Amino acid sequence: MRKSGVLLAGLGVALVSLLASAPANARNLYFDIWCQEQGHSKERCDQRTPEDVAAFEDYWRAVEKYEERYFVEREDYVNFRDQLNTLDEAPQPGFQKFDPIDSPRPN
Repeated sequence: MRKSGVLLAGLGVALVSLLASAPANARNLYFDIWCQEQGHSKERCDQRTPEDVAAFEDYWRAVEKYEERYFVEREDYVNFRDQLNTLDEAPQPGFQKFDPIDSPRPN
């Protein structure tokens, strides 16, 4: 019984730390690493042809778009969660006046 409690606590801590971590940053992408991950030879990666650089920049832009959307969605969730927590801490918990337009739900 005690082992399962410790295991569950460890899993809970791991889950919270994953949720609390900052979003990945597309600025950490490097051409050399990307090029090797594409399966190109070291010589080709060292040449940095305009076609390869253009493909890397397209990939970088795609990753930035994803990360921006992910970051906004996570911020919306955090705001939603915080608004719900303030409702729970109110003298009378729950929604006092429900307005579907101004509700704290993210889109």
